[in-house]
Amino acid sequence: MAIRIITDSSCDLPYSIQEELGIDIIPMLISFGKEEYLDGRDMDALRFYELLRQSEELPKTTQITPPQFEDIIRSYVDSGDSVILMPISRELSGTYANACMACASFPDDNVVVIDTLAVTFGLGLLIRIAAKLRDSGMAFDELTKKINDVKSRIKLFAVVGDLNYLRLGGRLSSAGAVLGTLLGIKPIITVADGKVFDIDRVRGMRVGYNRILDHVEKHEIDTDYPISFGHSDAPDFMTELMKVADERMDHKETCISGIGPIVGTHVGPGAAGIAFVAK
Repeated sequence: MAIRIITDSSCDLPYSIQEELGIDIIPMLISFGKEEYLDGRDMDALRFYELLRQSEELPKTTQITPPQFEDIIRSYVDSGDSVILMPISRELSGTYANACMACASFPDDNVVVIDTLAVTFGLGLLIRIAAKLRDSGMAFDELTKKINDVKSRIKLFAVVGDLNYLRLGGRLSSAGAVLGTLLGIKPIITVADGKVFDIDRVRGMRVGYNRILDHVEKHEIDTDYPISFGHSDAPDFMTELMKVADERMDHKETCISGIGPIVGTHVGPGAAGIAFVAK
C-alpha cells in the first residue's frame, strides 16, 4: 500500500517533477476575461506574465472542486493506497474546504486533508519535504503528524518590485502606488498563519534583499531541510537575493521556483523571496 500526496498548482512546482517526487498536482483554472487556461497545462508562467502585463484587470482564479478531488482520491483508494491532500492554505482559497468535502466521501479509508498554511514556493517546499519523508519509510499516521509539525515552521519572505498589482488587487490605493513608485518603495510581504501580510517597506530592491534576510535572521533555520528561493518572472532578482543570502547565512540544500499565476496575480512580475523551515 502506497501513500499518495496530492496538491494543487498553487505550489508552483513544475508538472515535470510529479513523477520524480511521486506526487499529483491538480491544476487551477485561470481566466483572463472570457479566455480560460489550466495553470501549468495550457499556460506556463512566462505566458501568464505576458498576459498579465497586457491586461487592464487582474485575472480570476477558480478553486478546485470536490469532484475533481474525489476522482483522483478514488483512483488511489480503489487500489488500496492512502492519500494525503495538501492544498493551498484555507485562508487563501476555498480549495481547502472542497478538499475536506471530498475527503468526507471516504470515511473508512486513510484519506486526510492538511491545512498547509502555505502557498507558492513555501507550499512547494513543504510538498518536497513531505515526499522525502514518505520515501524514507514513514507510516501514514507518523507522516501526517510530521507534516503538521513542519508546516507550522515554514517561513516565507519576499520583496515586491511592482506596486501596480497591489493597487489592482485593492491592497494599495492608486495615490499610494504612484507615490511609492516615484520613491522606489518596495513592500516586504510574508505568509504567516496561512495569510499574506505586508510587514515592511524599503527603498530599492537591493535594500529589500537585505531586509528580507534581517527577517530571516530573527529565526533559526533548520538546516535539515532545504531552503527555497522564488521569483515572479524575475530570475535576475532571485539570483541577486541568493548571492546576498550566501554572504549572510549558512545553508545546505537549495531549490528554486517560479511564482505562478495564483500568487503572481497579486504581486505581479518582479518579486523575489525565500522560504525555509525554522527550528
